[in-house]
Amino acid sequence: MKRFFWLLIFAAALTAAVLAAGRWQIEGQNRTVELVYDLESVQHLAQALDKPIEALLADLKGAGVETIGVQPETLGERLLSGKPLPPGVRDSLPKDQSELGKWLVLPVAFRADDFALLAASGLKPAPKLAVVSWDVEPIWLASQVDLVIISGSGEFAREDLHHFPGRLALVEFHTPDMEQFSAEVGRMVRLHGISQKEMDKLPAERIISRYLRAVRERNLRVLYLRPFLEGPDPWQRSLALLTDLKASLEREGYILGAAEPFSEWAPSGLWKAVVSAGIWAGAVLYGLSLFPKYHGLMSVAGALGWLVNILLAWREPILAAQISALVAAVVFPCLSVRFVGDGNPRLRYAQAAAVSLLGALLIVGTLTGVEFMLKLQEFRGVKVMHVLPILLVVFSLIRPLREWLNSAIPVKYLVLMGIAGLFGVIYILRTGNFGLPVPDWEIRMREGLEQILRTRPRTKELMLGHPALYLALRSEKPERSWLLPVAVVGQLSMVNTFTHIHSPLSISLLRTLYGLVFGYVIGWLVQQVLRLGKRWLGRDRSIGLLRVR
Repeated sequence: MKRFFWLLIFAAALTAAVLAAGRWQIEGQNRTVELVYDLESVQHLAQALDKPIEALLADLKGAGVETIGVQPETLGERLLSGKPLPPGVRDSLPKDQSELGKWLVLPVAFRADDFALLAASGLKPAPKLAVVSWDVEPIWLASQVDLVIISGSGEFAREDLHHFPGRLALVEFHTPDMEQFSAEVGRMVRLHGISQKEMDKLPAERIISRYLRAVRERNLRVLYLRPFLEGPDPWQRSLALLTDLKASLEREGYILGAAEPFSEWAPSGLWKAVVSAGIWAGAVLYGLSLFPKYHGLMSVAGALGWLVNILLAWREPILAAQISALVAAVVFPCLSVRFVGDGNPRLRYAQAAAVSLLGALLIVGTLTGVEFMLKLQEFRGVKVMHVLPILLVVFSLIRPLREWLNSAIPVKYLVLMGIAGLFGVIYILRTGNFGLPVPDWEIRMREGLEQILRTRPRTKELMLGHPALYLALRSEKPERSWLLPVAVVGQLSMVNTFTHIHSPLSISLLRTLYGLVFGYVIGWLVQQVLRLGKRWLGRDRSIGLLRVR
């Protein structure tokens, strides 16, 4: 019966591979990057340098910039200028003036002079729209507008945009709920920008590296630029940065121009039903590895899980896909470490990775559609997938773990366990996009690896999971090794890489390959160090005093 479930998994993987090939082609065709420059910051710099704004805009046009981002006047600016508030704005303001502070940065109206200035300079405006509780008059509709920038939190509702034929640029990390525009993903692109505060702190090479990473690793195709406002010769440094950025993009094979939305990619539900069957077959196999006596129960539970998922897909296809992906993200890393046992360690290492990659492929075949590539929809359950596989592997080791705990434990092992617990807490807090901040030394290490390898392997795989798997395979009883809960971290991190559908498949594959190869090498090096240390500790150095008798 196990053979049947494996055949089902391989059939689902072949189906997912066809879907992945379609996505690969779509990503490979989309190579145009658009540069948009911020008008407000250029105006501030022109005033600080006592230069006409027209001269700076002419420099940008000469440097190849065609689109300028236009921000509306904020509530604070309107109040300071003494101009009357547009209709409907005053009624929307809070009655308690102590709460007014956070409202001062909200947009109230565009300046007609900004659009006239850009028209006279031969540049195209890109108005910036945000989520507000009042209507901001769309005077930009009368201008030559092809791109509208959208940001904010909450539900975004603009009836005028339904009649606007141009493209919609969604700001990364600040994309509102675009439910009303779910049928219009064919005209959406994603935008990455660097704030003015960061521009004045980061060196030019870090700025370029960040823009390149956004384009290369997250499929962003619109870059929002600002000039330097501080330091010597800020405008010349800004133009030099623009030139270097363009050259870097072109060296990597990108074309500068108007960003193009992704081509349509919406596979039928039948394809995804086959992929889902493979995921639930994997769940049955892992259940049987834990409870081999309950063969019939596990098979029935897997079939019911698949049927419920199919029925849910009729009403909530996105939710059904997210549930299937979460099941795969938990099950296949756990299933991969079940291959740890006697035999050739290299072969066992490759087998474990292959099982995890099967799960990754099934996730790619499940989270399909342009809405996932635009990150309007995304994988759910990041914390669960980073914790549950570890707990399941620990559960599978309860018996040998109990024997180990009942034995005499050196104090040094207790200290190591405490350190491991601390790292475990940090590990959980570091998952997701908004956990613990990344220290500066790690950022520099990551950027250094990117310079050498084009894309860096994940730290959890390189420094933790894969070396632990190598060491577990080299131990006397690999299937009972206490390193397995650590080893599964590398496997789930591999699978997690492919849950980021907004990242190109080529980058995810390259990153995974680097992690597997270099993680194996680091594991080998650690083993050699441990051998030397064991020989050194084997001498009589009174280490026995540290044992708990």
